[in-house]
Amino acid sequence: MRSFFLGLAAIVGTALVVPAKAADNVQAPAIEEKAMTSLTRMAEFLAKAQQFSVTANIGYDVAQDWGQKLEFGATRKIVARRPDRIAIDITDRDGNRRGFRFDGKQIAFFGLDEKVYATAPKSGDLDAVITYFTRDLRMPLPLAELFSNNLLKILKERVSEAYVVGDATIGGTPCEQLALRNDLVDIQVWVAKGDKPAPQRIVLTYKLENGQPQFWSDFRDWNFAPETPDSLFTFTPAEDARRIQFVAGMDPDAGKNQ
Repeated sequence: MRSFFLGLAAIVGTALVVPAKAADNVQAPAIEEKAMTSLTRMAEFLAKAQQFSVTANIGYDVAQDWGQKLEFGATRKIVARRPDRIAIDITDRDGNRRGFRFDGKQIAFFGLDEKVYATAPKSGDLDAVITYFTRDLRMPLPLAELFSNNLLKILKERVSEAYVVGDATIGGTPCEQLALRNDLVDIQVWVAKGDKPAPQRIVLTYKLENGQPQFWSDFRDWNFAPETPDSLFTFTPAEDARRIQFVAGMDPDAGKNQ
């Protein structure tokens, strides 16, 4: 799948909710000011958060050769501390456990059950390491762009349509549901109301891919004052773990469609 909020990947799902203006055959604005105001609040809030933790339950479709779509997924526990620390612990639905660490000097990606790991020297902030990991090493890092200092810039560059769908409640949190779109991807994002406008749910539909597969993520337990000791971001391999090399383009989920 292509990256938008997917390293972390955007805009209306397959059941499109049509705004009243469009329903009345009146041309709706390509980008509603109210929608962009809500997106801006979310993006600026996340970019200014100096540290945070969140749990993301994600799912994604994989189109099979015979035409059927199968859903796979994982739970990702994410802790970040700006400017240059992030830890991600991943548990796939089949129980496989993986992880990612960046301590400001080194990237580490590891499989706990496979007992393998790969490391690469890298310095810089979260934007630098996300770009290096996803573009240069060509490794998937779903949701990574949510942690970017440039999230607002990314959204403005890639969103060609945006409007407010309406109010909704996700996991007990009152939200505003937004619909976004560009030529490649439709996105829905549910943004929490109040003084902490963090995303509570995201759904992406890849319109040009076979079968229009979706990626979705539900977020819970946002914490903007977590404990973030340096040791949390430091990777120490297990004694019996085997070091391997990063291979550009390798995908730990490849083969799930076989």
